[in-house]
Amino acid sequence: MGDHSPNIQLLQASVDPEDESEFRVLVDNKFVKYISIDAGLYDSDEMCFGPALISLLPPIPPGDWNKGCISRHPTTGDPYFATVSRAHLPGITKTWHPTRVDYLELRMQRKLRSNVYEATCPRFSSVVIAKFARFSWEVPQLEAETEAYEWIEGHQVGPRFLGHLTEEGRVIGFIMARIPDCLHATVDDFRLCSLALSNLHELGIKHGDINKHNFLIHDGKATLIDFDNASRAASADELEDELQELRDKLQDTSGRGGRVVESGPS
Repeated sequence: MGDHSPNIQLLQASVDPEDESEFRVLVDNKFVKYISIDAGLYDSDEMCFGPALISLLPPIPPGDWNKGCISRHPTTGDPYFATVSRAHLPGITKTWHPTRVDYLELRMQRKLRSNVYEATCPRFSSVVIAKFARFSWEVPQLEAETEAYEWIEGHQVGPRFLGHLTEEGRVIGFIMARIPDCLHATVDDFRLCSLALSNLHELGIKHGDINKHNFLIHDGKATLIDFDNASRAASADELEDELQELRDKLQDTSGRGGRVVESGPS
């Protein structure tokens, strides 16, 4: 590599001040690498801010590795890459849609949640939604939701599923159609939400997390999102119980369900 200093971009971070922190970085605009940093090496605030973190990192080792660990050097006490390896990273296996989009084809825009972004891609004519596993421990959740989208395909219960999102061939998430001009539900939207949930139940599927942020209100109807807790093993009584809980869920003011992001005009 000579004197080449790689261009490093922090993509996502999971910072734990008392334990190992994990980072997903892009090197030279084409290589995604996963770096863990032992507790106590850096300040949490520095690790949460991309430019600060990148300025503190020890030199990025050359080579075709995708997983590295930064520890304190036993002799000097300085942070260093204790290990790098070419690891087999887990991916989503229950794939069903013919379209696959590589992560590097996307240009991420607004972050909606920690692993959900608005994005643009030359293959789509408008802004889309990308949802993906930032780290290996998020893969099972995305696996479950990917399968649930197959169950509801063609039934207009959730956003349109546009394809699987890949990273170096492995599937890490999916692309959904963005619903413009939508709002999260309130109790005033009970009728629309009840209809949407009933439509899901008619397919024999329990949603599993009917907080108000998981109903998008638009065009005179409600669309469900976040199907990672969905189940086709629910009994008729369980489906009825979920429907009966709906009004209380829509009245909840605890903020449960994550950050509220409402979509403006596309």
